[in-house]
Amino acid sequence: MTYKDKKAIVTGGSRGIGYAIAGALVKKGCKVVITGRNGETLKQAAAELGDAVIPMVWDAAEIERADQKLREAVELLGGLDIVVNNAGIFAQRGEWGKETLLQTTVDEWERVMRTNTSALFFTMQAAVNYMRRHNICGNILNVTSVAGYEPVYGAYGASKTAASALTRGWGKMFADEGITINGIAPGPVATEMNNWHEGDPMEHERIPYGRFATIDEIADLALYLLSDSARMVCGETVVLDGGYAIR
Repeated sequence: MTYKDKKAIVTGGSRGIGYAIAGALVKKGCKVVITGRNGETLKQAAAELGDAVIPMVWDAAEIERADQKLREAVELLGGLDIVVNNAGIFAQRGEWGKETLLQTTVDEWERVMRTNTSALFFTMQAAVNYMRRHNICGNILNVTSVAGYEPVYGAYGASKTAASALTRGWGKMFADEGITINGIAPGPVATEMNNWHEGDPMEHERIPYGRFATIDEIADLALYLLSDSARMVCGETVVLDGGYAIR
């Protein structure tokens, strides 16, 4: 893919991985809509990323509005070639202890599944419908998690396992129409979502390479998977974790 003048949507694009992917796409010549829940944070991110970035308030968890919000983003962009489903949340309590699992509420479970899985499904649905109507050989990239490849204990792991499975199924389903769907499963990344802050050490004892991944490393992989060079990569979720999940 020649990125120049391509139109992209990056959900959860105001910080972390989404911010880095949006920035990488802009450097390649794309026009990008970044979405999220906080309008001020989005405006600040857009100002930092440059004039080719348009901020748009879109709470991915409002799945009933996915089609409407995608159409609004397309109007701002003047078209659509790329969708990056990056918006996601952690479970409120974490999910690696017996007691926290046994205290998980219905609301907590549904909040995570709605944002991490249902939103991804309905955003893909809206994007594919648009691409099919307009005969666009587009690209969809889903940011999942290495948690989907480990034993699943609670909502977060379940949501990311489902996201990777959906990527595989939809990638196969729509490949014959020229729509490429793949994913990235990051391990621990140096972001605030992982309780890492600027200036913190990069070392991570559970990663064989010895450190957190960076958001720029995720963005570099995203650029490859969204390029013509990856057209024969179909329904795959590529793990980038420095060996974290290898047991």
